[in-house]
Formats: sequence, structure tokens, C-alpha cells
Amino acid sequence: MTAPLLSALRPVLVLFLLAAPVGGEATGERYETLLAELRQAQTEAEADRLNGEIWQIWLTAPDEAAQEVLDAAMLRRQAYDFVGAIRHLDRLVESYPDYAEGWNQRATMYFLIGDFERSLADVDEVLAREPRHFGALSGKAMILFQQGKVPLAQIAVREALKHHPFLAERAILNAPSGTEL
Repeated sequence: MTAPLLSALRPVLVLFLLAAPVGGEATGERYETLLAELRQAQTEAEADRLNGEIWQIWLTAPDEAAQEVLDAAMLRRQAYDFVGAIRHLDRLVESYPDYAEGWNQRATMYFLIGDFERSLADVDEVLAREPRHFGALSGKAMILFQQGKVPLAQIAVREALKHHPFLAERAILNAPSGTEL
């Protein structure tokens, strides 16, 4: 029963986690404004616009050297060399441990190769640095759902929806009958 939902949501999650361009800094008034506006978004189109701007901020590394490593990892990812991307991201999180998106991108790569335990460990690192990271929260929900931990997945989805009300992962809340929501 969970396989069709996971199959349907996996491409959405991957695109959501990986498609945004680079462009800002994950601090400051603009970032806080975007998060507040996203929480209050009334339409999916409005949420999509805000989502893209937030991802631009998240995917901007702390400095030029970090950006070069992140960009190299993204190129490896685009070539479907997830292990190569992980090697770059290992360097990034080692050199810039406070940069939440470095951890998130490595969590995504681990997700893509099916190493859910390492992915969850990196998601925890992301959330320790940015608890409002709805991408990490939704990724956590997908992994927990895949593992059959539906109640825990639903908790993660509910937390993500506090920050992004139009996430596709909300479908996890439509669990099979008999599953407590």
C-alpha cells in the first residue's frame, strides 16, 4: 500500500530538493520574511514562488570556496554520480559544519542511493541548524514512510507543513484506514 504513494512522491521530492538555483544567504531579514510569507501562503502558486526564493538562499554557500565545493557536488549529482557528490559534500560539511544546506544536500544524496540511516543522521544535523528547513523535514517524512514508520512520518510532515502549507508530502497524512493520524 505504501509503495504506490512513495513511487508517486519520490520524483516530486527529488525535484523539490534538487532543482533550486543559487542566490542568497540563509540569514537576515529577507529570509525571515520569506519564511513568514510562505507560512501564510494562500495559493500553491504563491507558495511555489516563495519556495524557490528560499531554496536560492539555502543553496548559497557561506563563501566562494564553499560554493565551489557545493557546485562541484551538484555537477556530480547532475551526472548521476551520487557517490562522487557525497565525496564533495563530505568535504563541505567537514569544512563548513554550520552550513545546514551542506548537510541537507548530503542527506539527499544518501536518500538517492538508499542509505536511509545516513540520510536521517544528516537530516538531524540540518534540523539542529535550521529547524524550519521544510525540505529536510519532508525528506525525513519520506524516509520514515518508506521504512513503514507511518506515525513518525506523519509527525515530520505536520512539522514541515507548519512552514510550507503546500508540500506534496502532505499525502502521507492520508494513511491507510486504521492508521492513527
